[in-house]
Amino acid sequence: MIFCLRIEELTEPRYLISNIPRVVLVYKIAIAVAAIVLLIPLAGHSFASNIEIDIHTGSADQNQHLTFYTAATSAYVGDVLQFGNGDTVSHEVVSGTPDAGPSGKFDSGTINPGQYFTYTLTEYDVGTFTFYDKTYPWMTGSLVVQEAPGGYKVLHNVGADAGDGKTTFDVQYQSVKNIISANIGAKDKSLNLMLVGQTTSNSDLVLRLPTGLITPPFFGVQLDGQFTKNFTVSNEQGIEVVTIPITPVTEQVSIVGTQVVPEFGPIAMMILAAAVITLVVLTRITPIRKLG
Repeated sequence: MIFCLRIEELTEPRYLISNIPRVVLVYKIAIAVAAIVLLIPLAGHSFASNIEIDIHTGSADQNQHLTFYTAATSAYVGDVLQFGNGDTVSHEVVSGTPDAGPSGKFDSGTINPGQYFTYTLTEYDVGTFTFYDKTYPWMTGSLVVQEAPGGYKVLHNVGADAGDGKTTFDVQYQSVKNIISANIGAKDKSLNLMLVGQTTSNSDLVLRLPTGLITPPFFGVQLDGQFTKNFTVSNEQGIEVVTIPITPVTEQVSIVGTQVVPEFGPIAMMILAAAVITLVVLTRITPIRKLG
């Protein structure tokens, strides 16, 4: 049975006048749903690769109790400290303590109001990492820096170039080389890694891959564009541990799986749900008459 409106019925006064409040209501509902979706925090990555350290307004006053502020008390090697100047005067942050002086690990130079300075933690920063303001030495702060869990290095925000860009993962790895980039190949369902570093002997690249990033079974591994069967895979509590022998000249490693980061992340799904709800509401409150 087909239900629809005849064209001539659209000219009847009841459609031209009485339906105006309904139409307005539909638009209001659509706008409200869209606003709710847009206001939902865009959360996808539960591990912070950037540790924000705020310089509070009034920090130049020695009587100010809150100067440096960060929600973090610890960090891992590879994390990025981001000092943001929220004060009305310039600041200069250095590593070290006011008593011992600068340690030489970093010196931000002048950070003007509203500007940022970043520093990436290395293995030389493991332990209590201290910093202070050279101009206002009562401003001090510290973090406990740890090695990556289990001695692994950590690659942050992997998967940001795929799907909705909000579903990302931390990838832990062990290698004498460093991974400087990771990207997702959506078409061939691959994880592609770029390695740098000097070594004189063969070694193993060990990757701990979350199944939400790339799903087994793995169909193959490529080393510098050449497929190899010389790799092993084991599962540890939902993490796929892939061990790949590499040579001193290996620069690119690609792993081909069954599925990679989903094309539609949680935000995209919420937007789709909002559209469906709006359509349902529109259908329910718009008059529908049977022909004939």
